[in-house]
Parts: sequence; C-alpha cells; structure tokens
Amino acid sequence: MLKKNHDRVALIGWIVSILVPVIVSLLPVSGIFTGSLKTFFVITLFVILIIAFELLPKLIAAILLSSLCLISGLVPADIAFASWTSTTVWMVMGGLILSNVLEDCGLLKRIAFFVIRKCGGTYTGVVFGCFIIGIILNLITFCNGWLVASVLVYGICRAMDLKPSKESALVCFAGTIGATGCTVCLFYPGYFSIMEESIREFIPDFTMTSSFQYNGWFVLWSVLLILIMMKVYRIKDLKINVHKEYFEEQYAALGKVSTKEKKAILMIVLLLAYLMTCRLFGLPEAYGFMVIPFLMFIPGIRLGDENTLKRLNYSTVFFVSACLGIGTVGAAVGFGDFLTAIVVPVLEGKGTLVVCLIFLTMGMIANLFMTPYAMLGGLSLPFAQIAVSLGMSPVAACMLLLYSCELLFFPYESAGNLIMYEFGMLPMKEFIKQMTLKTIIMYLGFIFVMYTMWHLLGFI
Repeated sequence: MLKKNHDRVALIGWIVSILVPVIVSLLPVSGIFTGSLKTFFVITLFVILIIAFELLPKLIAAILLSSLCLISGLVPADIAFASWTSTTVWMVMGGLILSNVLEDCGLLKRIAFFVIRKCGGTYTGVVFGCFIIGIILNLITFCNGWLVASVLVYGICRAMDLKPSKESALVCFAGTIGATGCTVCLFYPGYFSIMEESIREFIPDFTMTSSFQYNGWFVLWSVLLILIMMKVYRIKDLKINVHKEYFEEQYAALGKVSTKEKKAILMIVLLLAYLMTCRLFGLPEAYGFMVIPFLMFIPGIRLGDENTLKRLNYSTVFFVSACLGIGTVGAAVGFGDFLTAIVVPVLEGKGTLVVCLIFLTMGMIANLFMTPYAMLGGLSLPFAQIAVSLGMSPVAACMLLLYSCELLFFPYESAGNLIMYEFGMLPMKEFIKQMTLKTIIMYLGFIFVMYTMWHLLGFI
C-alpha cells in the first residue's frame, strides 16, 4: 500500500514537473519576455519541481540544472558553472567537514547534551534553545554564524537520536529561523553594503548601522511561529524519548573532556574569533570555513582522518552549487530587469500599503530564481528608484526587499535553510509546510503591525 501511494505521488510529481514547464514554453516571446528568459524559466521550474517532489537524487538534480543551462545554449560554461568559483560552495564544504570532525571526536554530542540540559531537558526547551543559539551566534559573528549554528542543531538532533520526522523538523525549523532568518533584522555587513550603495544614490551620506528598528518584528513572528508549530505538531503526542534525567545520565557518561575535544574547542574558538574580526581586516568570512576545518587534519592536531572524509555527503556540495547557479544565471539573462519592468506600471496610483505588499511579493518571487545576495544586488537600486518616484523612502523599500528574503518556500532559496535541509533531519514536506506558514505570518504581521508602526515612526 505504501509503495502504491509513493508511486502515485511520484507520478503526479512527474506530470506537474513536465506540464508546468511545457505551458511556460508555449508563452509568446515579447519585448521584455525574451527567448533567454523563457528558456531560463522552463529549465529552472523543471528542476525546482523535481527537487520539490523529490523525484531524483539531489546530486542528479544538481548536475541537471547547470548542464541544461549549458546544453540549451542559454549561457556559456563560465556562467552555467560560475557558482563553483563562489566562496560559498567551499565554505559549505568546510562546514560539512567541520561537522564530521566534531562528531568523530565527540564534541558535537557534548555540546548538544550541554545545551539540552541548560534548556531544562525538555523537548520545548530544546526547540527554543536552538532558536536562541542561532540568534546568539549571529550577534557575535555579525550574522556569519549560521553554518556553525546548523552544525550544532544537527548535533542536537543526533544526540536526541531523532530521525527525519516532525520531531526533528521542528528542532531544525527553530534553529534555522534563529540562525538564518534573523539576518533580516540584525547587523549583516554583507547585505548592508549592497543596500547602502543603492540608497546612497538618493541619500549620499547614508550609512546603515542596523535593520532592527525596521524588521526587528521578525523575532516576534519567529516565536509566534514556533508556538504555532508546536500546536500543529501536537508535541505532547510526539514520540520523543526526552526527560531531564536521561540527558543528565548521557552527559555524565561522556566523562571528562578528552584531548581531542580540547583541540576541537580551540579550533571552534579560532573560527568564531575570525568571524568576529574578519571585517576589521577586510577579509571574507568564508575564509574561516575554507581553512580552519582543514587545519584539523594536520600533524599535531589530527582530529580527522580518511574515514571522516569518506562519510562526507558530497552531493550536498553539488546541490548547493547548483542552487547558487540559479541566481547567477538569472542575473545573466536579466530576470531582475524583467521583474521590475512588469511591476512599475502596476504600482502607479496605488496606496502605500499596496505598494509595500507588491514590493514584498516581488522579492518573494525573485527569491525563487535568485539567491538573496543576487536579489539584493539586482533589485535594491530598482526598489529604491521606484520608491523615490512614488514619494516613499528608499530605505523603506530596501528594508522590504530584505524582509522578503525570508518569504520563501523551498530550501534552495537560502543557503542557511539549504544546509540545514541537507543535514537530512528536515523532510521536504515539513519544510514547505513550515515555510508557507512563516510566509503567511510575515505578510499578516506586516499588514497589521509593521505597516502601522512604520507610519508612526516616520519610516514611510
């Protein structure tokens, strides 16, 4: 019976994955809807739907995406595979190696049990503990601690002996919105530098120091979401072997901190220190993940070995690269200009609230085809220009674009969500359910709370 249901779902998935791109391919080419854009939509939608329905292994889907962009003649090889030159891909590789090393030496389990104990040894405590871990790491690393947070959340799931399920999905959800989602309201130099450049076209001396006064409400939405998901999942009925005594016993059984664990702690401290200071020296945060995990294999430290690397899920690296490639190809074929050209005429004569909601929707749609960095880079200036032409603040427009980075539905739309998904504890079905609810709450929160507060504070 289960096999028949699975086959039926797969068949429906294939029909949808083929039918939707075919319909798009039949659309006529016009001035702004070029042949290149149509091909881009057909390929991207086909692969996105395959990923969403989990019809093919992620490695195959990842190779398929970049290969189709090249074979179709949409873009040359240096653009189709440009994401492999991105430091993010190698940062992810280092993060995966780091998680394996920490698991091998036992430190991941020790940290996980420590966090669980401090959160009361209950499932609810663990969920909120993961959320808080993400926020704290973001604060001390200027929003560059999402990969470390993902590793820790994964370690907590392993320590609790959770399998891919609702139980693990809720823990991962809480950890991810703390580690990745809260970047829309905390100090993130990477995002801010892009938006600053666009806003200075209209406010020459503008400097961004924080986005909290605009988007800090996201923290409240996150807490509300966690509480709602706990009701939806009926956590009292979940089959979780969680009680405080169990974790106390497990933590005590680990004994004293071993020499290997002490070396691993030093490596983590070194990584966090680098993430906190790299901006002072003008260095990318990615370098920390590209170097420090590999130091763990050199003589004198030697925390990992050949078996550590054999267990590495290399398909994750390919998948991340392919997802980043969507943004690279989208920018190359003019997706940002296409989206702007469609929306500008629609906005004329509309009220401020409607304009704000359309901005949010534009960002949400753009995030399906572009990475947050590509989206901010391609749309910050158009958003600011549109806002000024309508008598709005360009800062508010860019903040709406930043806020929309978290209006997402699939893991590939955000590197932090993608990594958490790739650890294997967050089933796609649960991810889509969680993120759809989050998007709805964020829209409602903006309409009924944020918009009014922005008006009172003079932001728009």
